[in-house]
Amino acid sequence: MTELTKIISISTLLFLALSCFQAGIFLCSGPNLKQNNRRTLIFIEFFTGFLLLFDALAYIYRGNISTSGWYMVRLCNFLVFICNSSAAFFFCFYVCEFIKQSRLSFSLLLTPKSSIRKEGIPVQLFIVLFLCILGALLTTVSQFTNLFYYFDENNIYHRNTFYPISVSLGFLPGLITLTMFFQNRKKLPKNVFVSLLFYFILPVIGVILILVIYGFSWINISLGLGALHLFFSSIKLLELEFYSAERKSSVLSPVYKIITDDTKNQKRLMRNHFWQTLSVSLGGLLLVLVIVSIKGLSLSEKSLTIEEPYSNNDISKSVCVTFVRNAEKHWIDEADPDRTGAQYDGVIYNNMRSTIITDWKFSILVPAGCSVDPGPWNGTFSLSADTLNVIKPRAGDKENIHGEDFYTITPLKTLGFGCIMYTPHNYDPLSKKIVFTYSSVLKPLTNVLFDVFLAILFVIFIISTTLMIFEGKLIRIEEENKKLENTVKERTKELEEEKNHSESLLLNILPKEIAKELTEHPDRTLAKKYPNVTVLFTDIVGFTKISGEMNAEEVVTMLNKMFTLFDERAQREGIEKIKTIGDAYMAAAGLTQNEENDGAEKMVRFAKGLLNDVRSFNETSAVKLLIRLGINSGPLVAGVIGKTKFIYDIWGDTVNVASRMESTGLPMKIHVTEYTKAQTANLFSYTENTEINVKGKGMMKSYFL
Repeated sequence: MTELTKIISISTLLFLALSCFQAGIFLCSGPNLKQNNRRTLIFIEFFTGFLLLFDALAYIYRGNISTSGWYMVRLCNFLVFICNSSAAFFFCFYVCEFIKQSRLSFSLLLTPKSSIRKEGIPVQLFIVLFLCILGALLTTVSQFTNLFYYFDENNIYHRNTFYPISVSLGFLPGLITLTMFFQNRKKLPKNVFVSLLFYFILPVIGVILILVIYGFSWINISLGLGALHLFFSSIKLLELEFYSAERKSSVLSPVYKIITDDTKNQKRLMRNHFWQTLSVSLGGLLLVLVIVSIKGLSLSEKSLTIEEPYSNNDISKSVCVTFVRNAEKHWIDEADPDRTGAQYDGVIYNNMRSTIITDWKFSILVPAGCSVDPGPWNGTFSLSADTLNVIKPRAGDKENIHGEDFYTITPLKTLGFGCIMYTPHNYDPLSKKIVFTYSSVLKPLTNVLFDVFLAILFVIFIISTTLMIFEGKLIRIEEENKKLENTVKERTKELEEEKNHSESLLLNILPKEIAKELTEHPDRTLAKKYPNVTVLFTDIVGFTKISGEMNAEEVVTMLNKMFTLFDERAQREGIEKIKTIGDAYMAAAGLTQNEENDGAEKMVRFAKGLLNDVRSFNETSAVKLLIRLGINSGPLVAGVIGKTKFIYDIWGDTVNVASRMESTGLPMKIHVTEYTKAQTANLFSYTENTEINVKGKGMMKSYFL
């Protein structure tokens, strides 16, 4: 870590810690603290604040080899893990309170079976509690065994062999809480759902970043940002009245959606929740293991002390080192007859199947008066305090002629090193103690057992995901069936009501004299001829295509809304609605024995009003409609037909021609015959006439208003 990165990390952590503490104090100052779930949010803010503070202190004391520095580095790193687990648990508890729509007591944690069965507390809460406690215990063990991390002689923190386990234990509670969150999402309003969901996003990104980019507190910073987001959103969600003079005694909590649970599906739902939790947890664990497998797992530095050096490889040892004098290449030192010059050959045997030795150093005792010729190979050699020291060549060393990777030792491979050294005649390296220190990286994918374990996890993940999807489909099918049954019942009821209503309306729309006569003489056929009636037809343009893109309920609602506007206008303007046929609307005016009437004028004004109604309808409707209107005036017959279900209707060429005017008209235009125009020419302006062919009538003149 560079000095700049360290300063940025410490500054960011301290700023976020202070912000979280301020948020917690601010929440404590609100009214009715004991009556709402703001209490749990306060725990989240304070534990997150301490997490960030201790992480910052760990950075500050990093590399401090004083007594206080030694204790502070270890204590702060320990508390970082503990606060992390605590914040994860309290957030899970916080989500549970939203799901249960009430403030929960911590005492329910003492009775898990009763809480799950009787009170309906999600089982994930207790799984998260177990994982957090397990993480705290393993962190405590790590303080004495270097399980997760260790500190070198410079008091600097390093990841150790099982560090990914600590990442998993910090990662899994969030994933499990996420499954619980999505399983109960219908119980939360949209703003609460979005607010809580945001808390999950940053830590997940932080976990991925910390496995890929080491040296920055990605997870802790993301947790700090998430905690602050919860605080700011809580101001709205909990509707805290900090600045209001009015202090209500009611429980302050978000507005919840009320969802009724079907007890018959509880077992299947619980199974589905179990498979969801298992699938997501395994998915997260597989993600961590895959990232670790790709990057490798750095192991702590190890030292081997070989009291009786080997001359050959001992495959029972993980690492074996030999250092011998070449039996053929030795001579008397001409400059000093008491010394022997010889080639000394060393070999490092990596007998591990899945571990790469990335760095190493070798030392062996030698007598006084020894010297090493320049030009050793595969190592940097030096003599000090009667010890021959050999270290792996570093970048910039003149011995580093192959590149640093050349001097790493891959699994089941060897690396030779050697030099020319002058020693007393009786020096025998096989009688001297060797100390070999090495650092290594575990590559799990090269280990068969790990591959089998990963494969088993993947198979279980596939099975659990498949079962989750299968159970989910069954649940959705049952929900759809129940919804369909309810819809059928509702529609049947609506149809019954509509039938009764329609019969009532049918009697209401009969002219008074017809209704009276029909009441007095129900068996008589009622029909009358009228000399001058104006008939209107209107139809929706492209109705078949529009209705094909909508369901039945939407079609009925649309037609009802629009025809209601038409009916209200007809009632206001004295127009007699005859009937609707699908999307067609039929009306008449001038149903009187007086040939000189204003039916044509009223009908044209009514038609213009219908166009305005359609425009008003389109302003608020997602479906934009256009209509055609046709009007004709002339004699016709009107009356009531039927024995069991009465209907008032009109017949004659006048009606047929009016229908033809509509079908040959233009969208949002009023199409009239010359008979209607003749009666209204002094009141309205018309276009030049056009001719249309009317079946049974031949060519006829028509006009557009």
